[in-house]
Amino acid sequence: MKIFRKIHKISELGMSTKEKQRNVNVSEVFHLWNHLVQRYNVIYITDTLVTFARDEDLKIILNTGKKTLVGHIGTLEKEMIAYGIPLPIRPPKHTQTTSHAEQISDRYIFRRVLRGIQSFLPTHTMAFVHSTSPAIRELFMSFLIEEMKLYDKFVEYGKIKGYEIVPPMYRV
Repeated sequence: MKIFRKIHKISELGMSTKEKQRNVNVSEVFHLWNHLVQRYNVIYITDTLVTFARDEDLKIILNTGKKTLVGHIGTLEKEMIAYGIPLPIRPPKHTQTTSHAEQISDRYIFRRVLRGIQSFLPTHTMAFVHSTSPAIRELFMSFLIEEMKLYDKFVEYGKIKGYEIVPPMYRV
């Protein structure tokens, strides 16, 4: 796949934005735009949740996740600019929190983030499936693989902290 991506990138070197747009389909444009919008939203939510987190480990994990998202945003914005796709409006840089921080527990934050990661997995998969460009397909595949690795680590963290929802035992 990397060979096809490199060939695709080389073939686009001398192209104008209008010519590059012929190499991307409308579904890919939607998925690029949608991924960027979702990352903007997740960073906004993460900034809010970090202020409520009490556990230092959870704060570190949330900030590490934010760094990953910021990297994805840079990659997505660069790709969208290359194809002349309009960028969505960014959320505010800083969030204001309410004064009722005691209502939001670390367990709630863990479960909220876990559910968010779970909801992104099918989003990455569908973006990959709908992409015809090797470079864009590889981008979405890298997002999917990275998200799966994050999910795996986050589930293990939740087990250590006792945050996971444990289903009842099934006995034969």
